Amino acid sequence: MAEEFDIRSVWNKSKERQERSSPPLEKLERKGTRTTLYWIKTILWIEFWLSIIALPVMFIYFRDMEVSGWFTLSYFMITLIYLVYYQFLIRQIRTFSYDRNVLENLKKIHGYLRFYLLHYKVVFWLSLLCGFIYGMMDPENKDLLDKVDSLKQWIIMIIVWIVLFAIVGGLFHLFIYLIYGRKIKRLKKMIQELGSLD
Repeated sequence: MAEEFDIRSVWNKSKERQERSSPPLEKLERKGTRTTLYWIKTILWIEFWLSIIALPVMFIYFRDMEVSGWFTLSYFMITLIYLVYYQFLIRQIRTFSYDRNVLENLKKIHGYLRFYLLHYKVVFWLSLLCGFIYGMMDPENKDLLDKVDSLKQWIIMIIVWIVLFAIVGGLFHLFIYLIYGRKIKRLKKMIQELGSLD
């Protein structure tokens, strides 16, 4: 009888430990899911409105700088695609429900955000590269390149370009991490915690 009592008490204690180590859904919700989604949605709204404000400003800038039509058209097409995607992401977060399939919904939002950030980075690097090529085609810069006549000067110039690219790219990635990276990591952690409750 004493053995049976001991086994039961050990079982009950292990069950209590298990329940303590797996936070219920309400706790997880309080821990920050709602807050994280709120801030992601707020940032997306800010980006959405900044993009709308930037459209006429960039149009005037491109016109004054006599930027080629294909470059201007590319900028406007990319911006319009992003405006549609901002609205899609905002709607996904706004209609998020804690009543059903919380884990699946969080996984979907996490996937959409990762996809968004990946394209953000691709567009950034392509824009930087296109801007660089466009800048090199400028007549003033062509004159500068014509003055570079030795291998040593070419090597120095290439190193300077690589360093500038690395600095700008590093700052961009840091900026994106501070805005979205930490929040996406938090979402991933919540998904893992919820997954462990299944």
